[in-house]
Amino acid sequence: MAFVTAIAVAGVGLSAYGAYSSSKANKKQARSQAEQAALNAEISQRNAKDIVERGNDALFDQKIATLTSMSQVRSGTAAAGFVVDSAGTTGAQLYRSMAEAGEVDISRLRENIEREEQRALDQGANFTAQSNQFKIQSRGYNPLLSGFTAGLGGLNQNADILFPAKVT
Repeated sequence: MAFVTAIAVAGVGLSAYGAYSSSKANKKQARSQAEQAALNAEISQRNAKDIVERGNDALFDQKIATLTSMSQVRSGTAAAGFVVDSAGTTGAQLYRSMAEAGEVDISRLRENIEREEQRALDQGANFTAQSNQFKIQSRGYNPLLSGFTAGLGGLNQNADILFPAKVT
């Protein structure tokens, strides 16, 4: 009988320790996931800033390219004897069309920059939400309580062995 009691006590202890260890590991994992998601959110914020900076560089380059093309048209037509700035002339129409095309390109670039920035910001918000979720999950794990309740459950299952009823 003593052997059976010892095995029951060991089972209760192992069950309690296993629940404690498992809950502790789950808590650590949830904290780690929260930290990683928070880091990913920071990276997304940096990516959004980088998108805007590179986009501004592209906008500048496009403006320069448009102005360069327009200058080439102006000088080329002037060399051929056309005055580009005169209203109603073919040269003026070409110049105006080039300016409008350049503005369209610049507008498209701005829209793409804004769209890419918003994607990065949305991704950052998603990572922040995940981080908060993992923090909440981490707070839900209580290793001591898990071990205690597993131990109580084991005691309840083995009550007849550990606390035999006295027959009189």
